[in-house]
Amino acid sequence: MGDKAKLDNLFRLLADHGRIANQEKFSRLDRGLFEFKSFQIRMPCAFARTRGLVLITHGFYKKKDKTPKQEIDRAWEIFNEDQEQA
Repeated sequence: MGDKAKLDNLFRLLADHGRIANQEKFSRLDRGLFEFKSFQIRMPCAFARTRGLVLITHGFYKKKDKTPKQEIDRAWEIFNEDQEQA
């Protein structure tokens, strides 16, 4: 199964059950920011409370142990921009 299919399964799992218990596949990244994980692929997301949605901000390949601060900052920038437009 490819990374795209694995991530799609994670999206469905969250949609169907409201949570993903496996921290190797979905974990907290920063205050209120989470990430879907499939090997080196990371997709930061946050819960948009006003609309009951999960906003996936972007995707990137994580090559080191720690998520780069610039990727966390980018995720917040995209999320906040979306929330202002809502």
